[in-house]
Order: sequence, then C-alpha cells, then structure tokens
Amino acid sequence: MEQFPSKNPNPVLRAGKCGRLIYANRASDPLLQEWGVGEGEELPSSIGSVVREVISRNCPEKLEVKAGEKVYLVAFHPLNGDEYVNIYGFDITGQKEMQEKLRIKEKQRDMLHKMSMMALTCESLQRFMDESVKLVARTLELEYCKILELLPDGDFLLRAGFGWKSGTVGKAIVEGKKESQAGYTLLSNEPVMVEDIEQEKRFRPPEILKEHDVVSGISVIIGSLEKPFGVLGAHSRKKRKFTEEDAYFLSSVAFLLAENIERMRAEEELKRHREHLEELVRERTSELTKTNERLSREISGRKQVERALQNNVNFLEAFLDAIPAPVFYRNLDYIYQGCNEMFAGHVLGLPKKEVIGHSMYEFKEELSEEMVRISERFDRLLLKEGKSLPHEIKVRCAEDGKVRDFIAHTATYSNVAGDIIGIVGVLLDITERKKAEEILLKTEKIRKKEIHHRIKNNLQVISSLLSLQAEQFSERNVIEAFRDSQNRVVSMSLIHEELYKTGENGDLETLDFTSYLRKLAADLLRSYKVGNEDIPLKLDMENVSLGMDTAIPLGIIVNELVSNSLKHAFPEGRNGGIRIILHRAGNEHDSQFTLIVSDDGVGLPEDLNFRDTASLGLQLVNTLVEQIEGSIELERGAAGTKFMINFRENTGKETA
Repeated sequence: MEQFPSKNPNPVLRAGKCGRLIYANRASDPLLQEWGVGEGEELPSSIGSVVREVISRNCPEKLEVKAGEKVYLVAFHPLNGDEYVNIYGFDITGQKEMQEKLRIKEKQRDMLHKMSMMALTCESLQRFMDESVKLVARTLELEYCKILELLPDGDFLLRAGFGWKSGTVGKAIVEGKKESQAGYTLLSNEPVMVEDIEQEKRFRPPEILKEHDVVSGISVIIGSLEKPFGVLGAHSRKKRKFTEEDAYFLSSVAFLLAENIERMRAEEELKRHREHLEELVRERTSELTKTNERLSREISGRKQVERALQNNVNFLEAFLDAIPAPVFYRNLDYIYQGCNEMFAGHVLGLPKKEVIGHSMYEFKEELSEEMVRISERFDRLLLKEGKSLPHEIKVRCAEDGKVRDFIAHTATYSNVAGDIIGIVGVLLDITERKKAEEILLKTEKIRKKEIHHRIKNNLQVISSLLSLQAEQFSERNVIEAFRDSQNRVVSMSLIHEELYKTGENGDLETLDFTSYLRKLAADLLRSYKVGNEDIPLKLDMENVSLGMDTAIPLGIIVNELVSNSLKHAFPEGRNGGIRIILHRAGNEHDSQFTLIVSDDGVGLPEDLNFRDTASLGLQLVNTLVEQIEGSIELERGAAGTKFMINFRENTGKETA
C-alpha cells in the first residue's frame, strides 16, 4: 500500500490542516509546477483554503485545475480522525476537449438555425448577407468574414463583410484568377484552408488581405460550380489551423446563403413583375371583363369536350378489352399506366386495378425474371435506336397455369409535345403456331431424307446401268470412259447417302465431308488397280462439314484428280502413292479451306496446259472450281504432281 501512491499514474498528494504539502507522487509534478510548490512547502492560498474547509466540514470537495496543456479534476478527501487531506488528480483533458467540440457544434447549430429563421423574416437580400457574415465571424471567433460576388468579367466584388475597414464593403474588387484564394476556391470547387498565408504556394494573397494583416483563412463556394454566386470566406490575423468541421460548417452556411440568395433574387424579380402586372391589370380590366364573358361560353364548350373525352376514354378501355390478345402500356419507369382484361386476368391472374399503377418488377414471379430482362433489352433498343423488333417470350399464364409462347410487339407513344413518355405492347399467342411449325419441320426433314434416299438409289441404278453397258464393249478407251462416268455418279451417290444418314440427328443440307472423302477414296481404290499392287492413298484431313452446293462439285473434283493419278501416274507397275490433304486456312471458325491432291508418279507432261486441254476430266475440274468460286494451282516436278485448290464455304448460299 505504501508503494501504491508512488506508482499511481494519476497525481496523489497529501496536505496538512495548515495547508502545507506533506507528500506528492511523481505523477503530481504538473500540479506542483502549476502551484509552484514542493514537498514541505505551503500550498497556494486558494488551494490551502480548500484543504482547511474540507477538514473543518469533513466533506470532500472537487475543483478543476489547468496545468500546462492538461486539465485535471482535483478531489480533496478528508481522513476521519486526522488533520490532513488526501488529494487525487484525474486527467480530464480529452473530456474537456470533447465538451469544447460539442459546445462549438452546438454554437454552430444555433447559428445555422438563427440564420435559417432570419432568411424567412428578412426582406432585404443585402441585410441578410450583412447579418450572415456577422454571425459567421462570431461563431468561428474570427476577426473577418466576407461574401464575394462573382462579376461577369470573372473578378469578385466584396458584397458583404464583417471587420473590414470602412468604405471597403461594396467597393473593393478582388482578382478572380486562380492565383487568388477566391478564384482558386471557385475553380477547385472544394473548401480551401490556409494556415499561414505567407507560406501558401497555391495562390497569391490579394491586397485586401495584406492590408488587414490576415494570416489564416478558409473559403468555400456559394452555389454550384455550374451556377456560382461567389465565395464565402473567413479570416484571422492570428495563425489558426482550420479543421474539416470548420469547412463543413462554412459549407452549410454557403448552402443556406445560396438557397436564400436565389430565393430572394427570385422574390425581388417577382416583386418587379408583380408591380408591372398590377399596372397591366388596371389597364386591361375592361378587356378581362369581356374575356370573362367569353370564358363562360368557352367553359360550357369545354365541359362538352370533357364529356366527349371521357367517352373516348371509355371507348378505349372497351376497345382494349375487346382485343383478343394481352395489351399493356407503361411509362419509362416501367409503371403500368393501363392494360386490358386479357393481360391482367389471363396472363397475371389479377384484376386491372391491381396492375395499373404498379411496376413491372412487382410481377417478376408472374412474368418470370427472364421475360423482365428481355423486355428491358428490347425497350432500350426501342428507345435508343427507334427499332421496334418483335421478339418471342415465354410466359406461364395464370389463367390455365400453362407456359405459352408469345410474340411481343412494342412501340413508343408520346405526349402532345411530341416527347416519348412510354411504351405500348401487344402479346400475340403463337403457342399453337409453334406446335404446327414443329410438326411441319419434322415433316420437311422426313421429306428431304426420303428425297436424298431416292436420289442415292437412282444414282446407284445409273451406276449399275453404266457398269452393265461397259460390259458390252471390248475397247479399253470405251470401258474407261464408262468407268469414269460410273465413278462420277458414285461420288454424287455417296453424298446423298451421307446426307440421308446425317438426317437422323443433324442438318439435311450439310454433311461430314471428311468422312465422305474417306469412303470416296476407298471406292476409287477398289475401282482402279495398277498392275497387281494397290496404290496406297494417304489422307490428312480436318473434320469439316460442307453444304451440298460445295460438297458435290468438290467430290467430283477429288474423283477426277484421284482417278487421273490412278490411271496415269504409275505406268507399268511403278510404285508410289497418292495423298489428299484438307484443312482450314485459319482457326476453327474460318470458312476458307485448302484441298491438296498429289501423287509421286511420273507427273504431267511439261507442254500440257491443264487449264486448256482436251481431257474431259481436267475440263470438268476447272469448270467445277469456277462453280464453287475457288482457285486451282498445279505444281509439277520430278516428285510427281500436286493440285492445290483454295475455296470458301458460303454458308449463306441456298443448298440444292
């Protein structure tokens, strides 16, 4: 217990009845310095009198003591039966600072309230501004306050002020460029605080501040950046560090000033107009009397128009309800302004009065979130580009609980001024039509599949007939001509066979061209033999699907080039091989392709122009390359022959 006072972080002292200090711990040094005493010395008379009173009354006492930058709450406690007092000190500096901030806040709030009340009662704008700057200066405890009005040339007029020299207010002009504090405040559009104007680098102090020995200041804009009235400033001859609370307070004052300046200007303008209007009223009293009589007649006619208008409204409602399709119209905020019974009852399952006046977003559950998103997307397109695009939506109708397909048609409607104010929509039920279209699509697929099957069968019959006819001849040239024709027919037959198979689960107008080429190559190798050895045929192909208009000519081209190699490239049992390469020119979405058919046989004669030859096969190749709008190039050499064909698959072309 003896160590407790010495190690206590708060001041602990003991004094005798005579006011002499008996003991003080280390934490008491600030109080001892403030009182100017040490242990064994007499306390100041003010403190000694408190000690004596506490002992005599045997009752504790408290008082506040400021020691340096700190404030202490000092408690005096008598000890029963003893003639001395224990003194305890508690640091309440933070509490006092908080109380001071609260006091300032309360003072500022009272000032703003007083300023608001003054704005309601003050009839003169100049008087309102004069009183306002006084209140600001007193509230912030500063020597100067001013209101600078922005002039047309960009400079400022000292319109109202407090603390400035006589004859300055109403006459002094402050430069408005960004080099001045006022100009900088206007351009930055935020509070500007200056602690020491001599150290300021952002702008130069104007002459008026130098003349009044201003050291510190704060300024805010009055009004908005787009429509400023001017700048509100407060200044001091003492160095002061302004806070965000000061800036907030001054901005609040500037807001009130701007609001009331605008209002009072409007009232002054209104007053001038009112006086002018009274003059006009006096001059036109007789005319108005006549006009009143005419208006009486017009009112009677207007009532007739109103009745007709009401009849039109009733007709419109009856007309909308008679439309056998859901109809609605809503404003640009998606609030329904009207609808018919089909939309309210059949789609939403609600009476019209529970739909009209409500937002589309309130019916997300009934309409589905997907329909709401679709409506938003097409509404934006309609309002931005003026394009009304019918679009399909699915809605679970409340009347029967079934999901039905609709085509939504929307358009904008305008007010009498021509401004677009909303969107009207009509929903056409296409559920049955969709079902019929699906049935027709299935029927069409079956029909096309049957056509491909019949074409394949017919081509196979033609191939068989050609084979039988070839057996009637013994000449080699004639037999080869029949075989070439038979192979051409087979190449087309294979395409229709592939299309027939693809039609089970895929598109009847396109086929897997890679698979088709493999089958075509296998048939050609079976058809042609060179000596007793088969010619190996190597395939290097990507997976490619082509439409009929490209696949059929390309198949015949491959048939002719491979047949030509099998017949002529390997005479007298010469060994070698044939290679077919098919790949895209770019990525997997590119429609440009390259087809290469090459062999390592004897090659074509050097004097043969393959673009102008009597060979029916090469003539057919050139013609078909032109048909698919491609290009063909020939490379000759000791290593054989290589045809390179570049073509593009036109997905927009009609297929046969």
